[in-house]
Amino acid sequence: MAKSQSHTLGEFIGAFFEDLMKKPIRDFANKNGLFFDTIGPRKARGGRKLTWTDVHGSKHDLDFVLEKGGTEDTIGEPVAFIELAWRRYTKHSKNKAQEISGAVNPICEKYELRKPFKGAILSGQFTDNSLNQLRNDDFHVLYIPFEKLVQAFSTHGLDIDFDEDSKETDVKKKYAAVSKKSNKALLEKVREEILKTCEPEINQFVSELAASYNRKIKNICILPLHGKRIEVVNVEKAIDFINGYTDLPETYTLEYIEVIVTYNNGTIIQCQFKEKEEAVEFLERIK
Repeated sequence: MAKSQSHTLGEFIGAFFEDLMKKPIRDFANKNGLFFDTIGPRKARGGRKLTWTDVHGSKHDLDFVLEKGGTEDTIGEPVAFIELAWRRYTKHSKNKAQEISGAVNPICEKYELRKPFKGAILSGQFTDNSLNQLRNDDFHVLYIPFEKLVQAFSTHGLDIDFDEDSKETDVKKKYAAVSKKSNKALLEKVREEILKTCEPEINQFVSELAASYNRKIKNICILPLHGKRIEVVNVEKAIDFINGYTDLPETYTLEYIEVIVTYNNGTIIQCQFKEKEEAVEFLERIK
């Protein structure tokens, strides 16, 4: 079945939007020494798809991933998973929000001791319920309404506006006009226009990403099963406590050590370890 002209124009806008949003995320990655992975060839994973495996062994194709220690040849530690989506009509927005959660949450569950950033960069038309659904699921959301895209294109003489009542012939003309190869320089100006007009929203999202990546330990709570709660202010003191801890009375055995790490951005990592060595290994990793 042939694609409708509105679907073709929609695909063009979606691809344009995804390519556009690479810039602020790549700039952040470069500034912080992170590897920015997106769809395209990479030796470390092979092929063009950006695929990660979740806690259940299922694979998910993703849009953007930031890695600490990642290179072209080596997969690094995940710092952020960011999904992008463009939807022209609100009737599809809730399903897309659920799709994003369904892909990212099981992967983050696999890396729960690292608490990677969960982001969604959206454009077009999304209901408040769908946006709040993501935010309530601990996603950081950057949303650029369709009207802002239309205005940016219009500023440079291009018309991408369409809806369900648009005539196919009209949409076809709009797609032909906007997708011309000779428009390369003009489309670059549109990109600059969107980045400029949406700068507050983009900066807010990047600030939240920075707060997640640059988070500092506020305190570490250590709770052996014996029930005496110990709270220290840094990793070294936490390690000293664990290494110096002895089971009392001698007839008791240590069932587990619970470690709760609270960061200055509100992130909390809570975990239990059967062995002291496991707890120390975890704390060494989060220094």
